[in-house]
Amino acid sequence: MPTSCWTPRRVITITSETSPALKEKAQRSLLRLFKAHFWPQKKWFIGGTLMAILTAAFSIGYVAVLDYVGNGLQRDIEQKAAGTAAPIDWIWAGIAAIVLLTIGRAVSMYAMNLLNNTGVQRGLVGVQSVQYDALTDGDFARISGDASGGFVARFINDVVAIREAMLRFANNFPKSSATVIGVLAWLFWKDWQLALIITVVYPLALGPVVSLGNSVRKRSKRAQQQTGEVTSLLTEGFQSARVVKAYGLEGWQKARAAKGFTERSQLFLKVLTKRAGVDPVLEVFGGFALAALLGFVAWRIAQGESTLGDFLGFIAAVGIAAPEVRALGAIGAVAQEGAAAADRVFEIVDQRAQVADKPGAKQLDTVRGEIEFRDVQFAYPDGTQALKGLSFTARPGETVAIVGASGAGKSTVFNLLMRLYDPSSGAVAVDQQDVREVTGASLRMQMALVAQDAALFDDTIASNIALGRMGASRDEVEAAARAANAHDFISMLPGGYDAPAGEMGRNLSGGQRQRVALARAILRGAPVLLLDEATSALDAESEAKVQGALAEFGKGRTVLIIAHRLSTVRAADRIVVMEDGRAVEEGTHESLMTAGGTYRRLVELQLS
Repeated sequence: MPTSCWTPRRVITITSETSPALKEKAQRSLLRLFKAHFWPQKKWFIGGTLMAILTAAFSIGYVAVLDYVGNGLQRDIEQKAAGTAAPIDWIWAGIAAIVLLTIGRAVSMYAMNLLNNTGVQRGLVGVQSVQYDALTDGDFARISGDASGGFVARFINDVVAIREAMLRFANNFPKSSATVIGVLAWLFWKDWQLALIITVVYPLALGPVVSLGNSVRKRSKRAQQQTGEVTSLLTEGFQSARVVKAYGLEGWQKARAAKGFTERSQLFLKVLTKRAGVDPVLEVFGGFALAALLGFVAWRIAQGESTLGDFLGFIAAVGIAAPEVRALGAIGAVAQEGAAAADRVFEIVDQRAQVADKPGAKQLDTVRGEIEFRDVQFAYPDGTQALKGLSFTARPGETVAIVGASGAGKSTVFNLLMRLYDPSSGAVAVDQQDVREVTGASLRMQMALVAQDAALFDDTIASNIALGRMGASRDEVEAAARAANAHDFISMLPGGYDAPAGEMGRNLSGGQRQRVALARAILRGAPVLLLDEATSALDAESEAKVQGALAEFGKGRTVLIIAHRLSTVRAADRIVVMEDGRAVEEGTHESLMTAGGTYRRLVELQLS
């Protein structure tokens, strides 16, 4: 039985025969998706359906015209054989009718496609929005633990599958159903025996078509997941281009990409192979029906029980109905792909956040800035034990530096303080209030973070700074930039504050990105400032200026600093030394140097 579960860093998928329970689940997902996002657009689909029925009516009109023309031709032949002059008005009437039917069908088809496309595209906006909202509001662990390419694939490839399924259904089902029903009604009206041949032969194709559709859905879900893996590989490769070049890894990277492309191609080829089987199956059964029809009609004409017009009408009816029957058969395969995509949509939407506000959680409005970790233990979802009983306190207005070797758990302190995760045991408190008892939004409003990997967005520099406090004026933005020692370099850029930062701030150097991020934190004006290697990318002169600005900005605020540089650490009011997830030392730079413990060893290693 196939299973699919979310774990950090990868999606595990075991493919085998699809169980009835999973098949039913996927179908429910597609129906749920339709009700939630496409049914609200029903006015567009109702209009599209009316146009589809009109298109079908014009198509059936061809059958009636050919019947009329055939009967007129037979009368003409009979009258000529009898030596009677035959009027040919029926020819011009038939030509005029076909021209009018063609124009009408073209207009109605255009209107049908336009209305249905509008409804589908509007519905897809909701599908993408609900996924993005669920990820944005959900657990930080979920986004940081999974490959970003997998999520990108859900927004692109899965949406394409859903769009294809919805468009096929909206365009083809009403039109094809109305056409087939109309043709059958005409056939039964003209000759029920002939119509019976069609209705008996074509349904025999239903079993193979359904079987192919189920197989398509099974293959399609794995293909969609593998597309996410390829997207992650490409994103990783482009972002790591510098390392690839520096270490001569071009061959290795190309081999990885080629393997991913090959796997994706093979999976999609299997999907397309199954889907391609639908039309041939229907073609074979359609051919049998046509052969039986031709033989039966020829025999009826020879017996004088049918006319040439009936013959032409029946041929036209089969010719019009056959592609519509194939279209109905293809809907099933495409719908199975859409069901697989819908299932993946709800894997995101239905994932419940583990770190969420409790019912009745309080707002954290006025904060003095006291921070306390009480015997905190914490393990990441992959099982890595990061904190093993951490305890320390930062008093209001105090600057506390947190130091330790890599892997000591320093960054985890910030993650827990901002409540991106909850501790396994112990408590994290702000102003003696457990952070789990207050709303996450109000908690984080009291904090400003500047991290080593300064996150900038593909917008103007002014807009990136203004994200610290939405609605800030340009004067406030520039004042914050001056305080972060960023104004001078921003002013020299083409466009100044309106210059684009680029994707992830790629238009700026590492030091410039950090200064823009510092300006954003300063503009926020929060009572708690978190600096995670915030000056690591700055040269000595810029660092001195920024440190001076931070010292001024930090007055009256609680500042927590994670840093390795001695120049950053020694100015702190107090230093907490972490080792193996615990605080092993605490004091000023001078007292810790005198103690000759872990801190002194770290300093000496840095100086050496």
